[in-house]
Amino acid sequence: MINTSIRRALVLSSLVLGATTLFSSKAMADTVNLNGTVASTLALTTAPTAAATALPLSGSTQRIVQVADLGISTNNEQGYTVTATSGSLAKTGGTSIAYQVTTTADTVAAVAVDFAIASGTNYTFGSTAANAPSSNGRDLYIMYTPAALQDPGAYAGIITVTVADNS
Repeated sequence: MINTSIRRALVLSSLVLGATTLFSSKAMADTVNLNGTVASTLALTTAPTAAATALPLSGSTQRIVQVADLGISTNNEQGYTVTATSGSLAKTGGTSIAYQVTTTADTVAAVAVDFAIASGTNYTFGSTAANAPSSNGRDLYIMYTPAALQDPGAYAGIITVTVADNS
């Protein structure tokens, strides 16, 4: 019997020791940091139209001419802002021809009321959403009026178009 009592005492003390160890153990935790980067896919293409290099400059008639097709895409959920410069068609020793710029949705013709920004001022257009390539084309137009007796010769001008992701 002593043998059995000793066994029971050992089993009982082992259970108490195991329970004490179980309840007094510390929980451990650590963290795993996650990071990733999505690169901007902002892109701009400009395709001048044939009319851009053959502008009618005689006569004092107001002209509205599509000068480029714009391809703009971004993965930025806030969209993009496109800026186009305006200015003058000029030739050395001649009277400049001021022009204004605007953009319209692809294949939508511009009309005079679309040109709200004065010549010499940057025109801006902003979108409010991301768009895939080939899904949000814009057309770039200029509006100008040559003088009734415009000096003969070759005139030239440059429109700079830029695009930036919105913040």
